[in-house]
Amino acid sequence: MENTERERLYEQDLERIKALRLFDDDFLALVFEDNIEATELLLNIIFDRDDMKVSKVVKQREIKGVEGHSVRLDILAEDSDHKIYDIEIQRQDKGNLPLRSRYYSSMADTTLLKKNEDYNFLVPTYVIFFTETDTFKDGKPLNHYVMKEMESNALLGDERHIMFINGENNNEETALGKLVHDFKCNSADNMYYDVLANRVRYFKEEGGVQSMCKILEDMRNEVAKIVERRTAIITLIEAYRDIDMDESEIKDRVMKKFNLSSEETKEYMFGKSA
Repeated sequence: MENTERERLYEQDLERIKALRLFDDDFLALVFEDNIEATELLLNIIFDRDDMKVSKVVKQREIKGVEGHSVRLDILAEDSDHKIYDIEIQRQDKGNLPLRSRYYSSMADTTLLKKNEDYNFLVPTYVIFFTETDTFKDGKPLNHYVMKEMESNALLGDERHIMFINGENNNEETALGKLVHDFKCNSADNMYYDVLANRVRYFKEEGGVQSMCKILEDMRNEVAKIVERRTAIITLIEAYRDIDMDESEIKDRVMKKFNLSSEETKEYMFGKSA
């Protein structure tokens, strides 16, 4: 019976792998992990250049907030000029994307300075969102934002950039349109760029399939642990309330037992609107 269940899950995983696209953030991170060639291709297309060189690229780096919300960056890359690029996927129109981009930009900055270092050590940063829909409904293939003075339009010079790539851009006569097309493909055979297609094919059809199955299994196990932990936290809160324990004491005890921040504990106790 156990083998039958394992085989069923394996077949499900194979079907999930077939459906994956670069617009799936976990798959994107896997394809681009340590993949300097693919990252250089992506950045050169976005910035309409042919000379950009990437020195380092890592996947899904988590940055913890001092109090409350943390973020997991999909792709974090550095070029030969030490500029930093955070490349993110936004699948659906949920949440306030401009505010989300602001937060991601600020969190990326927290990784750039060591204690007591001068602000001059801050390098230019680019937070780049690939959005599945036309976020701003203006039909532009790319929106690029920087901080400017309202009246004179003069640049502030903080060297912080936020960019949005329109996933509804279907103009495949342009390099960026071809790139967006490749992000929406679930078959390597239909992709324009070989450097992306070859990596996608590896994980979907060749030696990387077993690695993908292991990743999906690990994800299932991780979700199970998250659900188990959440259930334990909520059960303990309800138990304390059943004995009429003071809310502030409940908060302190739950924070300590589960190593939660104050904001996380409030969410468990009162919901996200608290």
